Amino acid sequence: MNSNEIKQAFISPSAEYRGKPFWSWNGELRGDELIRQAGIMKEMGLGGYFMHSRAGLITEYLGEEWFELINRVADAAEKDGMEAWLYDEDRWPSGSAGGKVTVDPQYRMKSLYVYETPPDKYIPSPDTASLFVAKLDGVELWAYKEIDKDISDPVATVEAVSAELEAGIPGTTGEWILLRFAVVPDPCTSGFNGTTYIDTMSLAATKKFIEMTHEEYLRHCGHRLGTSIKGIFTDEPHRGNCLDNRAVRDGTLSCSICWTDDIFEEFSARYGYDPRPLLPELFYRYKGEKVAKVKRNYIDLANNLFIDRFAMPINEWCQQHG
Repeated sequence: MNSNEIKQAFISPSAEYRGKPFWSWNGELRGDELIRQAGIMKEMGLGGYFMHSRAGLITEYLGEEWFELINRVADAAEKDGMEAWLYDEDRWPSGSAGGKVTVDPQYRMKSLYVYETPPDKYIPSPDTASLFVAKLDGVELWAYKEIDKDISDPVATVEAVSAELEAGIPGTTGEWILLRFAVVPDPCTSGFNGTTYIDTMSLAATKKFIEMTHEEYLRHCGHRLGTSIKGIFTDEPHRGNCLDNRAVRDGTLSCSICWTDDIFEEFSARYGYDPRPLLPELFYRYKGEKVAKVKRNYIDLANNLFIDRFAMPINEWCQQHG
């Protein structure tokens, strides 16, 4: 564009350069009403809209009527010189297809939790992945040692281990407690229509999401993708908790970090060591070190798994289909 063309584009921008709002589709959708609202947005000077399923939707999300209305509105947009855009989720964040993916528990998000437990209150649990004796002062970790998760006398065990380790950390403050680690699935909520968010570090889960969302749009909308339907919006996908839910319940402090079923195997393959003996250093500052090597590597891995197994497959699908 030369300077005069740029000036004219600012004076009278094409649909490409005009605002496009999230258009809330909720309640019982009716085609004539959607077309009326689209016409109003045209009159307002907008360039298009994102057809966005929101809370309160009565029409079945990704049902046959849903796609009929998507196509009707996309055709109206093309006729009016506007841009119709898809939105890849029922509400947000993107990934569960309104809970249709995560009806199957294997695709649900999980987290690795740590539970701080006084020795006299420890009760063995079948979901315990590992157990450590540790000396803690808030988030400061002075010493730790992994022990048998099926201990019969927690108090005596902690007393013995603490006596062994105390000699190496003279003058430190805090108390000796048990750190119990467990992998916990997200709770089912109404926000995901009775299921949970997706494990975005699982390639199998992402493929299922693409199959139930993108492939269904391709099957129902066909030639409109890349023509009258310009693209698809992905909203706030994420790779899970990252020490952001520290809480106390029934006297037990807990916190969690993101997880996928093969993360320890991937970690060992990429970084050359096993993170399992170092789990306390994921959550606490060991001997004053603000960020342990294992924590840096773990978050680096989680971010890369999210990119490799969620973001890139979706990007590649969109590139292949215009």
